Amino acid sequence: MDRDLLLLVGLIFLPLAFVALVSAWADRRVPWAGLILLFLGLVLAGWAQFTHPGGGYDLRDLPAIGVEAVGRYWAR
Repeated sequence: MDRDLLLLVGLIFLPLAFVALVSAWADRRVPWAGLILLFLGLVLAGWAQFTHPGGGYDLRDLPAIGVEAVGRYWAR
């Protein structure tokens, strides 16, 4: 898998983790799904950030990275 795609998947998991954590908190449940999503999102995004050859991603580049990654996999 490509670093850009891993970054995007990790960044998609983070808001989903927040929603799952808040939902579990509101229902007074143990937030296992939220914690797993949070862990996966942080690991994927962190790994992509720290192994990027240019020293990391810039927030201003995220829209272009998203379009390029989706375009690469859509064309297949």
